[in-house]
Amino acid sequence: MKLRNIGMVAFAGLFALSLAGCTAAQTEQPTAPDNGTPAAVEAVEETEEVVTAEPADEATAEQEAASPAALQIVDSGWFAADNGMVDFAVKVQNPNKTVEAVDPIIEVVGKDDAGNVIFDETIETPGVLPDSTYYYSYVAGSTASKGADSTTSAQPATVDFTITTPEGSWQATDQKLADVYAVSDGGATDTQFGAKEFTGTVTASERLDGADQSRVDVILLDKDGKIEGGYFKIVDTEPGQAADYDIYAVGAPEFASYAVYASPWAEEAAE
Repeated sequence: MKLRNIGMVAFAGLFALSLAGCTAAQTEQPTAPDNGTPAAVEAVEETEEVVTAEPADEATAEQEAASPAALQIVDSGWFAADNGMVDFAVKVQNPNKTVEAVDPIIEVVGKDDAGNVIFDETIETPGVLPDSTYYYSYVAGSTASKGADSTTSAQPATVDFTITTPEGSWQATDQKLADVYAVSDGGATDTQFGAKEFTGTVTASERLDGADQSRVDVILLDKDGKIEGGYFKIVDTEPGQAADYDIYAVGAPEFASYAVYASPWAEEAAE
């Protein structure tokens, strides 16, 4: 899993923007994340046979290995910073039951009021495990054309997102994201320099994708629960041990609520 094309210019547009690792059972305000966690099984009498869910059958596995369903961006949001760059977040779902999308690529295209492309960037993201929902927040626009004064980047009027998985970048796995992460939200406070600071702890019950780090994403939501943007950070996590996170949001727009999610992040993702 790798993250590309977020250079030093991109990070200069954010204060203390940290890397962090699409989604899990975690805290959300006001609604719980849709992470595919199965409902609790009701108790049964001892005389009844307890039927557990069977893994995906071989036919499904063979079909998905040969022709996996595409990843889906089911929600997204963004806002422009003063320097013309954009902070954005996307909600990504992998509808397959048996295959992980390895190193999927998000294309971010910003256009001006006339529909002219002012930046077109591709970002290689961490893998998306099967039957899982991930949230990713990033920055884009470092390649934006200059504004009228030739010193500032032009701010986009629209930003569009698409996600693709390169051919041959699917692999079979029985790992799932659901029920692995627990986030304890410590709340959001205003800092003396005008940023929002989100704090809390994240706990991973096991290692996913061989990762010993986790990505924590703070997703800003409007009054309808739609994504407005997000910020993220990478934290070291050991299974069963709570790890602190603090995420600074500089220039954040007005938001009605926010949600915090976690997902695995391998060290090579930052290279």
